[in-house]
Amino acid sequence: MKKLCFAIPTWNRAKKLEICVREMARQIIELRKQDEIGIFVSDNCSDDDTPKVLAKLKKEYSFLDYCRLEKHTEARYNFESVFQKADGEFLWTFGDDDILLKDGLRIVWHTLNTKQANVIHAGNGWLKPHSYKIYEGTVLEFANKMGFNQFIGWMTSVILKKELILKMMALPQWDKYTEASFTHVLGILHVATNEPAVVIDFPICQPMEQQTAEDIKRWEMENIGWRYFITVEGLQILFQFGILKEKLKPMFFKYLTYYLWDRFITNMIAQELIGKPFPSKGWDLILAMADMIDDTDMAKRIRSNTISAYQLCATRNTLINQITAINTILNGIINETNKQIFEMGWAGGQK
Repeated sequence: MKKLCFAIPTWNRAKKLEICVREMARQIIELRKQDEIGIFVSDNCSDDDTPKVLAKLKKEYSFLDYCRLEKHTEARYNFESVFQKADGEFLWTFGDDDILLKDGLRIVWHTLNTKQANVIHAGNGWLKPHSYKIYEGTVLEFANKMGFNQFIGWMTSVILKKELILKMMALPQWDKYTEASFTHVLGILHVATNEPAVVIDFPICQPMEQQTAEDIKRWEMENIGWRYFITVEGLQILFQFGILKEKLKPMFFKYLTYYLWDRFITNMIAQELIGKPFPSKGWDLILAMADMIDDTDMAKRIRSNTISAYQLCATRNTLINQITAINTILNGIINETNKQIFEMGWAGGQK
C-alpha cells in the first residue's frame, strides 16, 4: 500500500482532468516518490474524451490507476468508488477541476511524515491571507476556529486516513448523511471528532477557475442548494448520538465571509421571490442552528432575524393571494360586462 494516494472522482471534464493529473504526476516525479504516492481516478461513465485521456495518462504514469462505472450514477456512488478502490494509507480526494499548486505536494508530504495526524487540511490558495504556518489540534477544535466549511467542507483541501473513510461509509447513518451537500463533513465529524488534525496554512491547491455555468448546472441537477440545509439535520443526529457533546462556537458555521444561517435566510427569501420556494422546514433548520451554538446573544439574533424573514415572506404570500383573488373578481366583472348582446353588424333596421 502506498503512503498517499490522490483520489479523483471525475465526470465529463477530460481537459481539466488531464491538467489536474499531469501536475500531480510532475510533482510526484520531482519528489521521486512514485513508489509511495499514487493517483486513482474513478470515471462516472463520462461520454466525452475522458476514457481516451485516462488510457493515455496510464501509459505515461505507472503510478496512475483508474476505473470506469458501468453507467452514469449519482455523484455519491462515484465518490464511494474512488474511496474504496484508491490504494493509500492516506487519501487526498481531489476535484477534477482543481489544481495542485507549486510545491504543494512537497509541503504535504513533509507534513505527513513529520506530524501525527489522521486528518489534514491543505490550504485553499484562494482563501487569503495565509499565515504560512502549520497548526496542530483536533478536528472539532479546528471546525470551531475556522468554520467547518473552510476546514473540511471543500473536499480538495481534505486528506484523510483511509481507515477513517471506510469507517464513516460503514456508519448506519451514512445514507442519511449522503442526503446533505456536506456528506463528508458529517462523516468526518462522526468518526473523527477528537482525532488529531493538522492545518497546513499554505496555498496548496485551488480551483482552476471561478464558478462556471457548468458548475451551476451540475449543482442544480444535484439540488445542492437545498442539500446545504439538510446538513443541519446531520448535525442534529451528531448531537442526538452524543458525538457532539457541547454546543458549538458561532465560528463553526462560518461560511466564507458570513455565517451559514445568514446564507440560509437569504436563500429562503430568494427562492420565495422567484416563485420556487424551498420546503418550509428550512426555517426550522435555521432556528435549529441557533440551538446548537453557545453564544446566547447570537442565538437570539438568529431567531429574531429568522422569524422576521418568515413573517415577511408569509405576509407577501398572503398579499399575493389577496391580489390574485381580487384579479379573479375583476376579470369576472370584465367578462360579464363584455358579454355580446347584439349580433355583429345588426343595428335594428329593416332587412
